[in-house]
Amino acid sequence: MRRKYIRPQSKAALWSPRFGLFAVALLLTALVLHRFGFIQTVNLPYITALAGISAGCGLVFAFLGLRALWQEGYKGGLSCVKGGLLAFMALAPLLFIGAAWFAFPPLYDITTDFDKPPAFLAGSRPADALEVKADFTPAAAEEQWAAWPQLSGRRYDGSPDTVLKAVYAVLKAKNWPISGEQGKVGEDSLLLVEVVAKTFVLGFVSDIIIRLSDEGDTSFVDMRSASRYLPRDYGINARFIADFMSRLDAEILSLPVDETRD
Repeated sequence: MRRKYIRPQSKAALWSPRFGLFAVALLLTALVLHRFGFIQTVNLPYITALAGISAGCGLVFAFLGLRALWQEGYKGGLSCVKGGLLAFMALAPLLFIGAAWFAFPPLYDITTDFDKPPAFLAGSRPADALEVKADFTPAAAEEQWAAWPQLSGRRYDGSPDTVLKAVYAVLKAKNWPISGEQGKVGEDSLLLVEVVAKTFVLGFVSDIIIRLSDEGDTSFVDMRSASRYLPRDYGINARFIADFMSRLDAEILSLPVDETRD
């Protein structure tokens, strides 16, 4: 009578895909809920850390299961591969975000005017949002200039009401809702328009203030963009400003010549 050898099942191989699947599901759920405002940004790091720990456990169990397969012939090789892949799917974006955290400068408040930065309207930012300073220190200005030297205000030929119409058109195209305004055309030399902007994928929120200065024959446009909760914005605010200014340039150029001279 032949003796049948029964291969034992690796417990590590059973747990590896469970941890990996939990990490992927938790990470995707957290990011989707954050995108639509159901999870606050301040709580997102704790949830992603939990997903990272779960993914790490999935990788460890995958390694242990494969080692048991290699050394003792335990079952569960396919489960270990599945668990390892799922864990990597969760860890890869977290590692990328972590690397970007150190690659970008620690900035979250970006402006086109260091000397007199546009001031946000009173009470427009939530009480728990990051602090925005009235003035930029020389060190902060130098740090921003080193990272984003291309950011600057724009001077346009035309009256503030003409430029303001172009600003509204760009805001509508970018789907940035207006949260507040200050100043009246023809009465005030400064016009302020404040909007709320979100990143497309993760939904990180920034407050943006647009300042139009009446210079007589010309109008000058400045901007300031500040993250609400990201102490290091991954360049988000600089890209908001650069993209808006580029679109505003195109919008102004598309206006009839007679209108810009009014």
